[in-house]
Amino acid sequence: MKVNPNILVTLLFFLTFLIHFSLWKFVFHLDEMVIVRFYLFLSIMFMIMITLVILIHKTVPQFLGMSLIGLILLKFGLMYLIRKKLNFELIPGYKFHFIIPYFVLTTLLTYYAIRLINHDKKQ
Repeated sequence: MKVNPNILVTLLFFLTFLIHFSLWKFVFHLDEMVIVRFYLFLSIMFMIMITLVILIHKTVPQFLGMSLIGLILLKFGLMYLIRKKLNFELIPGYKFHFIIPYFVLTTLLTYYAIRLINHDKKQ
């Protein structure tokens, strides 16, 4: 049974959110609005990145790998700029809460791009 990469990436993203939200609320007892705003921003960034990967794949598929590196750097820069707006420094252990979702979503984005590249090589 082949799983559609779109469905797999979406399910893994929501699973990441549910696990992190559960830890945030029930283990650390922190304010839920901070994590919801953080994941809302991450969701928007993730969907923009997926859309850009699809557009790059359709227009210039031979540059998808290098474009992915640029998109990851752009995502990191935007996360660095927005961290003060999210008031993440007020949360104890905020680096732990920032880095894990960032790397999970970067891994999902990379997985999606690899699936697109491998799909092209098969044809």
